[in-house]
Amino acid sequence: MQQRKTQKFWSFFLSIIFLLFFAAYKKEDTATTKDSSGKSSEVLREVGDDYWKLMLEESPYLRLQKGLKINKLPDISFRHRQYITEIAQSFLKRLEVIKADELNHEEWITLEILKWELTKIVNNLKYFWLDITITPHKSPLPAVNQIFAEWKFRIKDDFLQYLDLLKQYPTLIKNTQRIVETQFNKGIILPREEIDIIIPLLSSFIKEGEESLFYVRDKRLEPLEPSERKEFQQKILDIINSEVNPSLQAFVVFIKDKYAKEAPNDVGLWQYPGGKDYYRYLARMSTSLDLSPEEIHKIGLEQVEKITEKVEQIKDTLGFDGTLDEFRHFLKTDKRFFPNTPKEIEDKLMSYVNAMSLKLDSYFLRKPKAPYGVKRLAPEFEGSRTFGYYQQPSASEPKGYYLYNGSKLNERSLLWAEGLIYHELVPGHHLHIALQSENKILPEFRRETLHNAFNEGWAEYASWLGLEMGLYQDSYSLCGKYMMDLFLSTRLVVDTGMNYFEWPRARAVKFMKDNLIESETQIHSETLRYSADWPAQALAYKIGSLKMQELRKEAEAALGEHFDIRKFNDALVGSGSMPLPILEEHIDWFIKKELKATK
Repeated sequence: MQQRKTQKFWSFFLSIIFLLFFAAYKKEDTATTKDSSGKSSEVLREVGDDYWKLMLEESPYLRLQKGLKINKLPDISFRHRQYITEIAQSFLKRLEVIKADELNHEEWITLEILKWELTKIVNNLKYFWLDITITPHKSPLPAVNQIFAEWKFRIKDDFLQYLDLLKQYPTLIKNTQRIVETQFNKGIILPREEIDIIIPLLSSFIKEGEESLFYVRDKRLEPLEPSERKEFQQKILDIINSEVNPSLQAFVVFIKDKYAKEAPNDVGLWQYPGGKDYYRYLARMSTSLDLSPEEIHKIGLEQVEKITEKVEQIKDTLGFDGTLDEFRHFLKTDKRFFPNTPKEIEDKLMSYVNAMSLKLDSYFLRKPKAPYGVKRLAPEFEGSRTFGYYQQPSASEPKGYYLYNGSKLNERSLLWAEGLIYHELVPGHHLHIALQSENKILPEFRRETLHNAFNEGWAEYASWLGLEMGLYQDSYSLCGKYMMDLFLSTRLVVDTGMNYFEWPRARAVKFMKDNLIESETQIHSETLRYSADWPAQALAYKIGSLKMQELRKEAEAALGEHFDIRKFNDALVGSGSMPLPILEEHIDWFIKKELKATK
């Protein structure tokens, strides 16, 4: 699924600011048309603007996306996190003078999201040392490396700034190593099998001379004269050889030797001091709901049983003469479901995108202006990712893309490609994220803030809309959609199992193999992701979609014949991302507004 800013390596930067806690807040319904010229609205705008400035200051990714100058690489130190926490506390103090009944509805949403985000920053500090940021999904390095790879050279300052940032890179490496060493001393060490992924990842950044990913070739240096290019390139090589590579090599040596020797065989947060408490916290933050690991685990088991029955019904409809296990084996191995070339993946995905595009006007009042499409993920990144991810439009690339993984074609089943692309592109991530980014009514910080359960929950809810639209006409595509849903549901079981209930990874692997059609490689990668790389993140997909389906049923029941799917979908996604408790109140407001209009 999508790991954008999210998904999908960009998420590290925003997580510095936005990662963690929730305090619920209730309010009476207020009309959208209420006067917003008072003191409360003014304070809200000022704090929102200051928060946006902080986001831009702290996130090189946002600056890159907005086409702004990048002056510094992220400071990931504990001391800096304390500094950010103090700022968040001061912002919360300023919000105390706001009277909710003086705000219109959209302003109220802004207030609640601000409280949520700032409270997360404050409470996140408690768990700083339990957050391991050298894993593929959470390491800052792939995202920082991408900044260098996408750097635009136009004026003289661009060349000077590139060199300055490159000189900062060793400091980022050393700060990362200091954090890892402190965690090591506290007994917070990644499991052995995760280290087997991290060492090659870090080592891949160490390349000599012109092969280095930080080296800049002639075609990117057109503003310079040939003699100036050589001089600039030599300066880059000097920094790479004398500073960048030695810092990376020292880090790899530490991981290979001292760190790896103490690595546990067990997986999961439960084994670390305070790990279970941290996982409960992450579960609340990922889902944005006050759900315990016990409750989430139970929901997962119930959903697995329910969806498995749907798969068995499709098996019978297809006239498959065999057991459910035999049917799964058929789906997993039959050559008709696998591509022969990466281009075949792209063509298949685009055929579904084109079919969906014809249906959008019947289900949505608004669509983003930004175009969308599909292209292959850079091959050098394919090895560390099970799937692809959605890349939102930016200043340098105004088109939204689903970047698919074109490697290991014998393991890249197209069975669930239809459901996947509806989730990742339209009407999933692209419709939501691009529409939110383009919505000038929203404050700047809301246009660029995502909440895991909303983001992934919307994408999965949107993927199911294809069923109502008359898509998934092939029984195998429909079966693929259910298998995808089953995959998301098993995550609730194995994520909580490995991180909270002390499951060995072998048990999680067996559970997924018994219920899914994923390859050994994918299950291997996914179980490491849940237990060591990004605990609790994968809980958001299914929990978020269940909540949105629940809200739709409530709206349908309340509005009856007056229910309009286009208006409901617009209410669901039109105000952008928000934590699910805020979304519940927002949909309640929408229902009351619609009922009032029918009288």
